[in-house]
Amino acid sequence: MDDINSTLDRLLQADMATTAAASGEIRHGFSLSGHHFLLQPGTYCELAAKQSICALPDCPDWFAGFINHRGHAVPVYDLARYLDTNTPRAGQKREFWILLLDAHPNTAGFMIPTLPSVLTDLSSVEHLNATDQPANLSSFISQAWQQNGQRWYEIDHTALLNHLKLQFQPSKQQ
Repeated sequence: MDDINSTLDRLLQADMATTAAASGEIRHGFSLSGHHFLLQPGTYCELAAKQSICALPDCPDWFAGFINHRGHAVPVYDLARYLDTNTPRAGQKREFWILLLDAHPNTAGFMIPTLPSVLTDLSSVEHLNATDQPANLSSFISQAWQQNGQRWYEIDHTALLNHLKLQFQPSKQQ
C-alpha cells in the first residue's frame, strides 16, 4: 500500500516540471455525481486514504468535519452531498478518498469516490453550457475542457472554499 500511496503522491504533485515537460501540461481532475472537475494549473494537491473524520453537530450536511493531517486540523467537504442532497451521507460503508488541496495553513479536503485523474492534452471548449454544469458550482467554473469525449470543468476551488466557509458565519440581523 505504501508503494501505491507514494506513487499517487508523486503523480499528484503539481510542481513536477520534468514530467510535465516530457508529456505536456499535467492537470488533475476528479469526478463527482457524473460531472468531471479539473483543478486549476499549479494547484498543490495530495491524496489521503479514507480515514476517521471528526464530525461537528449542527453543521450543514455537506461539511463532513475535520481530519488530523500531519498534526493539523483540516476541514473536509462532501461536495457530492453539496451537489445533491439526496446523496447518502458519508459513512463508514461509503468508499472515498480525500483530495487535499493547498498547503498548510490553507489545506482543505474534498471527499471523492474514486481516485483522481491525471490528464494531459486537454482541448479547450469555446462555450460553457450552463445546462451541463451543476447549478451549485456554476459560479466557480471558469472554463471547460474536453478529453476523450469527456467534458471537464475547471473549478476555482479557492473561491468555492471561501463561499462554503462564509456559510458558517453568523448572519447579521438588523
